[in-house]
Amino acid sequence: MSSRTRSCLQFIFAWLLGATLLYAHCAAAAQDKSAEESWEVAADYEKHKPMTIAVLPMDNLSFEEGVEEVLYQQVYRRLTSLGYAKVSVDHVSAVMKKLGVTVPGLIAGFSPMRLGAELNADALLLGQIEQAASVHQAVYDAVVVSCSLRLIDAKTGKTLWHAEQWRTAHRQWSLDPFNMLLNMMGHANASREDRVAYLVQGMLKTLPKGAIQIDSGDLLKRATVIKPAQ
Repeated sequence: MSSRTRSCLQFIFAWLLGATLLYAHCAAAAQDKSAEESWEVAADYEKHKPMTIAVLPMDNLSFEEGVEEVLYQQVYRRLTSLGYAKVSVDHVSAVMKKLGVTVPGLIAGFSPMRLGAELNADALLLGQIEQAASVHQAVYDAVVVSCSLRLIDAKTGKTLWHAEQWRTAHRQWSLDPFNMLLNMMGHANASREDRVAYLVQGMLKTLPKGAIQIDSGDLLKRATVIKPAQ
């Protein structure tokens, strides 16, 4: 074997070793950051547990338009199965229009007591998307989504529950430029409904069950109030 051939083989080996080490390092870092969550339930939640919740318009701090609507729909759709009655979307929209709330940021200008009275709700559920974007790096490609939810008692203004989720979805690794390009194209078109639904499901798992149960045998899924034990 000539010295030139030996040098080429050594270079290829060194390159492969370096790429492998880089892959392992980035993979470990991504594993650490692929999922972050935090949540807290008020110590006296049972004392203030709401029967009826009004889901207020969600805010969007990201650059992806319309993703806050997906968050709203996912939260609203799942509340009944958790044991809570919901104020209708139409009524919430009518009250927001009456109060002059044209963007979610204006909700902060009204007290929870005022909103609760106007909406005829025991509690208010607010939320926002902090980040919704595709991340493309040398060997790392992912869709990042983070959002938060907060449940506020309409009578006291106290936060009864809040949760935050940060997730990296559809994580893929590739050192091949062509595969990296395909990944970028695929992630750019990834379903934002699926991304947000996954986070909402995780957050609402930490919300205590409400006082309403669903009769699984009822095709209309009508909710009935559970009578407290005597």
